[in-house]
Amino acid sequence: MAPKDELNSILDAPIFLAPNTFLHFYGGGKLRAEFMGEPDPKDDYRSEEWMFSTNRATTPGRENPPDKGFSRIQLPSGKVVLLKHLLEAFPNQTLGEHHVDKFGANLGVLLKIFDVGDNSHIPIHWHPAPEFAQEHLNSPFGKTEAWIIIGTRPGAKAWIGCRESVSNAEFAELMYAQDIKSLRSLMHLLEPEVGEVIYVPPGVIHSLGSGLCVLEPQEPTDWSILAEWEGFPYESEDGTLGLGWDLALEAADFSKLEIDELNGYIKRTPENIREENGSCEERLLPDEATPYFQASRLIVDSNLNMEAGSGFHCLVVLQGRGKLIGGFGEVPIERGKSIFIPACLLGYEIVNATDAPMEVVCCYPPAVT
Repeated sequence: MAPKDELNSILDAPIFLAPNTFLHFYGGGKLRAEFMGEPDPKDDYRSEEWMFSTNRATTPGRENPPDKGFSRIQLPSGKVVLLKHLLEAFPNQTLGEHHVDKFGANLGVLLKIFDVGDNSHIPIHWHPAPEFAQEHLNSPFGKTEAWIIIGTRPGAKAWIGCRESVSNAEFAELMYAQDIKSLRSLMHLLEPEVGEVIYVPPGVIHSLGSGLCVLEPQEPTDWSILAEWEGFPYESEDGTLGLGWDLALEAADFSKLEIDELNGYIKRTPENIREENGSCEERLLPDEATPYFQASRLIVDSNLNMEAGSGFHCLVVLQGRGKLIGGFGEVPIERGKSIFIPACLLGYEIVNATDAPMEVVCCYPPAVT
């Protein structure tokens, strides 16, 4: 644990989040590493970066140390510590009193980047709803999520939702046979492009093919029920979260996902919510996501004011470079950097330093009342 006075010394300015990647069960990571500015980016199994997390990651078939998944910050001394240490030392200052009353010294949200490499894919899976998780997993959180596409490779694909309703028994028969081609044929095929946003409610089955690099806000869990196991470093029962397949299948939504809902709700159309100095803020997600998280995209042509009182949040710079200006002075930011804005920080300004528009995603925690 870092000295409390050193932790206190960083509360009056934006806080940069340190690298936090680990081995996963699917290959990838080159686009993630390029985005983060790592030297010699390549595909390996460091396919995920959990930059804004107070959650432990548990990966089937990999080592799972007790601090795996928890975000890191670098202190002025150069020491790297868990973000959670700062939150526990100064919960109300970092997170706000109302948030702490409901969630304790935890973010209540998880933000990560994942990249699916060549000749790899994320298996067909689904996530439980909060109600299911509360009843069967002793957790108030399910795993609602959203995909903000930040990079692609040629031929990038994803599969989501059922084209026609399927019974649990029909799905299970194909799953036990590991007939992945037939399982994918049950689902809608997408070819996502950079800038697109896809909202994934709990229970909706999905899979991501090679070539997708995604910024993903989500509920703060690692709950995934994995319907593929051949070719992955885990066995059939390892994908059920300890529930067994009969119960795990009950967490899935195998009903028909209508094409209008796919195109008009799952695939998002950003909503312009404010304009200022040639810059704008776009709301990316529907109202239904607000109890879990929210996200907006900031297109900064010259400058954009971020008012005080909006609560803590995380900024991820997708394109360009510039600086944050406030009572703390000036802090340079650039593509690939993630920044924690604590609740106690007064308003600040994002200023673009290039001729091209700067693009920043702002991720917010669940709404609390």
